[in-house]
Amino acid sequence: MLMQQRMFNLPPVIHFGPGVSKNVGKIALEYGAKKVFFIYDKALGEMPKGIAKILKDDGLDVLEFNEIVPNPPEEMMEEAAKIGRDANVDLVLAVGGGSTIDTAKGVKVLLTNPAPLYQYFGMGTVKNPTPPLIAIPTTSGTGSEVTSMTIITSPKNSRKYAVGGRHVPCEAAIADPELLIPLPAPVTASTGMDALTHAIEAYTCKLATPISDIFAIKAIELISNSLVKATYDGENLEARSDMLMGSLMAGVAFDNAMVALTHSIAHPLSARCGLGHGAANAAVLPYVMEYNAPVCPERTIDVGVAMGLNLQGLSREEACKKVVDAIFDLNKTLKIPTLKEAGVQKSVFQDIVNDAMTYEPPTQFNPRKVTAADVLAILEKAY
Repeated sequence: MLMQQRMFNLPPVIHFGPGVSKNVGKIALEYGAKKVFFIYDKALGEMPKGIAKILKDDGLDVLEFNEIVPNPPEEMMEEAAKIGRDANVDLVLAVGGGSTIDTAKGVKVLLTNPAPLYQYFGMGTVKNPTPPLIAIPTTSGTGSEVTSMTIITSPKNSRKYAVGGRHVPCEAAIADPELLIPLPAPVTASTGMDALTHAIEAYTCKLATPISDIFAIKAIELISNSLVKATYDGENLEARSDMLMGSLMAGVAFDNAMVALTHSIAHPLSARCGLGHGAANAAVLPYVMEYNAPVCPERTIDVGVAMGLNLQGLSREEACKKVVDAIFDLNKTLKIPTLKEAGVQKSVFQDIVNDAMTYEPPTQFNPRKVTAADVLAILEKAY
């Protein structure tokens, strides 16, 4: 297959399986750690105490930071990094969802590179080597544990931006499905739809490659077959395992392809309206798929086949409609709120359109050429 020159990137060592998080201390020691900067979400309850005990039992000093908020702002990362620098930490450990892991990536950068974080916007702009980072995801959504970028919110600009490159990603990912069992159904649903969006957009965007396709299609299969089970039967370890693997594989896929218009709309929805990233993606995804299907019908149909849909004997248009309808139905089953139900005001639509068209790189990788009128129409439908 003739194609342009590309680089395929899979940054971390991946430790996967039930109970694997119990090895976190030994894994940290493999990187020569002595003092661990333990960043976690306080909403995890007692779980972080167990992780901290494992670290201490293996002879590691532990400094804790748990002031994590959704859509993490740059100021919080800079504050945490100063705490870590003053304490001379030599390894960062993140336990939590995408916001926690993204925060830890920002901290990792700022431990050895001067603030402000915004100056590293883009890919490959972080110059100084950074300390090792280990991530233990507690949601099956963002795939941040295996991606080479962090997504940061700038409150003063009402905008999200990415910092990426070889000094940003985790050195190790510890993916333990047992840690996902307590995850509430609404969080399981929204983060799972986030992962499904990653996989679908990685497969249908302009930068998809044969290698990223393999990860994307398998992720779609795993997530489609397990998301409802994991949401409504949280103790189903097989479903939790498949969701965690699907999220991880979707992360690898979009880190090496790209995402598309769904993300270009979801990012400003989060930055301007405070909407969770997974919920924003889910609310918009079927409308973007419907919009894109005419220019990538074969790939849309491939998505449906991976979801287990029977598309035999249907025309391309009928098959694509069935795929999009399946995403609508999945949102309903998972009780994903519409933009109106999520509290988004129509008065912000024009700002979101402008952001999507002006500041969001995924727009240019969407399979269909996008206009401002198209984005506004999608928002109106998703409302």
